[in-house]
Amino acid sequence: MKLHVFVENIDLLKSPLFTSESGDNTLSLTLKNKAAKHWLAEIENITDRNEAEKLRGTVLYVDDLNLPKTEDGEFYIAHLIGLHCIDENKKEIGEVIAVENFGASDLLEIKASGAESFYLPFTDDTIVEILEDKIIIRLPEGLLNE
Repeated sequence: MKLHVFVENIDLLKSPLFTSESGDNTLSLTLKNKAAKHWLAEIENITDRNEAEKLRGTVLYVDDLNLPKTEDGEFYIAHLIGLHCIDENKKEIGEVIAVENFGASDLLEIKASGAESFYLPFTDDTIVEILEDKIIIRLPEGLLNE
């Protein structure tokens, strides 16, 4: 199988890999070698091309427990999704629904309470603090036209 790998530490692929975010099904693989932008791997119990073809496009997930611990000020982008955003005056702004990067810098996509979503640059000027259950943000003047 040819894998598109999006991890810095390739050893994460040695743990059970889930075929869905809910973690219902797992598979095990053995990495063979790096080939250009991909890794070649053997997947346990996949013995022919037809079986392999059924897995085309499957996204694999690693259990959070297997991820390296983060240092102070570090976080995993996936852990930001779903966090509530409040401003410095504790006013509810919305919820993070995605983290995007269209080439210039990272952006939080925030679904505003009762409004459409908007992008907030992920910078020291706009992100005051990231807590376990929320993000305190500083909105640029005029962003929400209030």
